[in-house]
Amino acid sequence: MQWRLPVLIFILSTAIAACGSQNAPSAGGGPSNAVVMNGCRVDPARICNGIRGQSVTMSGTGLSADPRMVEQDSARTANIFVPVKKANGDEIFEVECGMNTLNQSVSWAQIKTGPPVTDDDAKYLRGAGYCSEP
Repeated sequence: MQWRLPVLIFILSTAIAACGSQNAPSAGGGPSNAVVMNGCRVDPARICNGIRGQSVTMSGTGLSADPRMVEQDSARTANIFVPVKKANGDEIFEVECGMNTLNQSVSWAQIKTGPPVTDDDAKYLRGAGYCSEP
Protein backbone atom coordinates (compact mmCIF):
# COMPACT_ATOMS: atom_id res chain seq x y z
CA MET A 1 0.00 0.00 0.00
CA GLN A 2 2.78 2.45 0.85
CA TRP A 3 4.44 2.02 -2.54
CA ARG A 4 1.32 3.21 -4.43
CA LEU A 5 1.68 6.88 -3.47
CA PRO A 6 5.27 7.27 -4.77
CA VAL A 7 4.33 5.43 -7.97
CA LEU A 8 1.30 7.68 -8.45
CA ILE A 9 3.41 10.80 -7.87
CA PHE A 10 6.00 9.54 -10.35
CA ILE A 11 3.37 8.88 -13.03
CA LEU A 12 1.74 12.29 -12.54
CA SER A 13 5.04 14.17 -12.63
CA THR A 14 6.11 12.30 -15.78
CA ALA A 15 2.81 13.16 -17.48
CA ILE A 16 3.11 16.84 -16.53
CA ALA A 17 6.71 16.99 -17.73
CA ALA A 18 5.75 15.41 -21.05
CA CYS A 19 2.93 17.91 -21.61
CA GLY A 20 5.17 20.84 -20.74
CA SER A 21 7.89 19.82 -23.20
CA GLN A 22 5.42 19.86 -26.11
CA ASN A 23 5.19 23.66 -25.94
CA ALA A 24 8.92 24.30 -25.99
CA PRO A 25 9.72 27.65 -27.60
CA SER A 26 11.49 27.90 -30.92
CA ALA A 27 14.87 29.54 -31.36
CA GLY A 28 13.04 32.83 -31.91
CA GLY A 29 11.72 32.81 -28.36
CA GLY A 30 8.08 31.89 -28.86
CA PRO A 31 6.17 28.78 -29.75
CA SER A 32 6.72 27.80 -33.38
CA ASN A 33 3.77 27.24 -35.70
CA ALA A 34 5.74 27.18 -38.93
CA VAL A 35 3.65 26.81 -42.06
CA VAL A 36 4.77 25.63 -45.50
CA MET A 37 3.24 27.70 -48.27
CA ASN A 38 4.07 26.71 -51.84
CA GLY A 39 7.42 25.24 -50.76
CA CYS A 40 8.29 28.18 -48.49
CA ARG A 41 8.49 27.38 -44.75
CA VAL A 42 7.45 30.49 -42.81
CA ASP A 43 7.90 30.73 -39.03
CA PRO A 44 5.49 33.35 -37.64
CA ALA A 45 7.42 33.57 -34.34
CA ARG A 46 10.46 34.77 -36.31
CA ILE A 47 8.37 37.51 -37.91
CA CYS A 48 6.94 38.55 -34.53
CA ASN A 49 10.44 38.67 -33.03
CA GLY A 50 11.35 41.08 -35.82
CA ILE A 51 8.84 43.68 -34.62
CA ARG A 52 9.73 43.56 -30.92
CA GLY A 53 10.49 47.00 -29.54
CA GLN A 54 9.15 48.80 -32.62
CA SER A 55 6.23 51.18 -32.90
CA VAL A 56 2.96 49.65 -34.07
CA THR A 57 -0.26 51.04 -35.51
CA MET A 58 -3.12 50.64 -33.03
CA SER A 59 -6.11 49.05 -34.78
CA GLY A 60 -8.71 50.93 -32.75
CA THR A 61 -7.36 54.41 -33.46
CA GLY A 62 -4.97 54.08 -36.40
CA LEU A 63 -2.38 55.99 -34.37
CA SER A 64 1.24 54.91 -34.02
CA ALA A 65 2.18 53.60 -30.58
CA ASP A 66 5.65 52.96 -29.19
CA PRO A 67 6.29 49.88 -27.00
CA ARG A 68 5.78 51.90 -23.79
CA MET A 69 2.35 53.10 -24.96
CA VAL A 70 1.38 49.54 -25.95
CA GLU A 71 2.42 48.33 -22.48
CA GLN A 72 0.32 51.00 -20.76
CA ASP A 73 -2.76 50.75 -22.98
CA SER A 74 -3.00 47.01 -23.59
CA ALA A 75 -3.57 43.81 -21.71
CA ARG A 76 -0.50 41.90 -20.52
CA THR A 77 -0.51 40.02 -23.84
CA ALA A 78 -1.41 42.27 -26.77
CA ASN A 79 -2.60 40.91 -30.10
CA ILE A 80 -0.53 42.56 -32.79
CA PHE A 81 -1.21 41.91 -36.47
CA VAL A 82 1.65 42.07 -38.97
CA PRO A 83 0.71 42.15 -42.65
CA VAL A 84 3.28 40.57 -44.97
CA LYS A 85 3.02 42.47 -48.24
CA LYS A 86 4.63 42.34 -51.66
CA ALA A 87 6.56 45.35 -52.93
CA ASN A 88 3.41 46.62 -54.69
CA GLY A 89 1.49 46.64 -51.39
CA ASP A 90 -0.64 43.53 -52.01
CA GLU A 91 -0.95 41.47 -48.83
CA ILE A 92 0.28 37.87 -49.08
CA PHE A 93 -0.76 36.85 -45.55
CA GLU A 94 -1.05 38.25 -42.06
CA VAL A 95 0.73 37.15 -38.89
CA GLU A 96 -0.98 37.48 -35.50
CA CYS A 97 1.46 37.95 -32.64
CA GLY A 98 0.69 37.56 -28.95
CA MET A 99 3.25 39.98 -27.47
CA ASN A 100 3.97 40.18 -23.75
CA THR A 101 3.80 43.96 -23.38
CA LEU A 102 5.88 44.10 -20.21
CA ASN A 103 9.07 42.56 -21.58
CA GLN A 104 8.34 42.67 -25.34
CA SER A 105 8.58 38.90 -25.78
CA VAL A 106 6.57 36.70 -28.13
CA SER A 107 4.05 34.56 -26.23
CA TRP A 108 2.58 32.96 -29.34
CA ALA A 109 2.39 33.53 -33.08
CA GLN A 110 0.26 32.25 -35.93
CA ILE A 111 -0.27 32.87 -39.62
CA LYS A 112 -3.80 33.95 -40.43
CA THR A 113 -5.31 32.32 -43.47
CA GLY A 114 -5.23 34.24 -46.70
CA PRO A 115 -5.37 33.61 -50.42
CA PRO A 116 -3.27 30.76 -51.80
CA VAL A 117 0.42 31.62 -52.11
CA THR A 118 1.37 31.73 -55.79
CA ASP A 119 4.76 30.86 -57.28
CA ASP A 120 5.52 34.58 -57.58
CA ASP A 121 4.56 35.12 -53.92
CA ALA A 122 6.86 32.27 -52.87
CA LYS A 123 9.73 33.79 -54.89
CA TYR A 124 9.14 37.15 -53.22
CA LEU A 125 9.02 35.55 -49.75
CA ARG A 126 12.31 33.73 -50.41
CA GLY A 127 13.96 36.91 -51.67
CA ALA A 128 12.73 38.92 -48.69
CA GLY A 129 14.08 36.33 -46.21
CA TYR A 130 10.73 35.08 -44.89
CA CYS A 131 11.43 31.45 -45.87
CA SER A 132 13.55 29.21 -43.68
CA GLU A 133 14.98 25.78 -44.34
CA PRO A 134 12.77 22.86 -43.29
